[in-house]
Amino acid sequence: MLVKELLSELTERFERAGLDEARADARLLISFGINKQPVFLRMNPDFEIESDDLTKIRAFAERRLKREPVSKIIQTRGFWRLDFKVTADVLDPRPDSETLIEEALKLFKDKLAPLKILDLGTGSGCLAQALLCEYVNATAIGLDSSEKALAIAAENALTIGMKKRFSTVLADWNVDGWEKSLGTFDLIIANPPYIAEKERPTLSPEVVDYDPEQALFAGADGLDAYRRISPVLPRLLNKGGVFIAEFGQGQEEDVRRIICSNGLIFKTFGTDLGGITRCLSAFLPES
Repeated sequence: MLVKELLSELTERFERAGLDEARADARLLISFGINKQPVFLRMNPDFEIESDDLTKIRAFAERRLKREPVSKIIQTRGFWRLDFKVTADVLDPRPDSETLIEEALKLFKDKLAPLKILDLGTGSGCLAQALLCEYVNATAIGLDSSEKALAIAAENALTIGMKKRFSTVLADWNVDGWEKSLGTFDLIIANPPYIAEKERPTLSPEVVDYDPEQALFAGADGLDAYRRISPVLPRLLNKGGVFIAEFGQGQEEDVRRIICSNGLIFKTFGTDLGGITRCLSAFLPES
């Protein structure tokens, strides 16, 4: 079968199934199946797909029709100009989370500064490692309660050349007594779970069925993770150190109140590409 024929077939099947990015999804799965870049398909529509590859691609298509995200099928997601391995054990990085990196760049303008960074709930490691890409003398620790997630984060650090500057710690949100051994940090960044349990029925199957539950839901109001993180921040931040956290639409004032209830001072809100208030920054005062 030719590339153009399979692309047309899968696009039609995905469209009938109501998938929003039907042609793009088909293109990514085919290019992954034949081990080529997507641009190859555009330039070689008459390329003959071998039977073994065709079998693989059809299997990928069946998984997509069950609403498994393409990123989880091909185990790759682009984030901040880098490609990260993603599996069922980690949250699929979203473009909205790049807002946290943008806020950090506004607040820490010296890219040669030897920043010490802590990523709470690191998952794939995308936030910490994107920051390491920008701050060439920085070091980062990725903290997570999932050993499988930490293994993915460590693998990503090795793949993108950050192994010497990125390390992992197995611990929960409130650090469970780890703070003394962790030391203190110039920047703490976090994309904690912030979805209320009552919102579960509103989520797409791509999210609720294929992202880890512990990375999505945070109690009845979606704020439990911030309540657990907030008390430990003053012990983990250097004086003048900054905390940047993501939250859901409409949660900004609740999150600001919780984070600033333990001595941090609110600094800024950050908005995503859709104009939605997506993150906040707060700092530990010098005195």
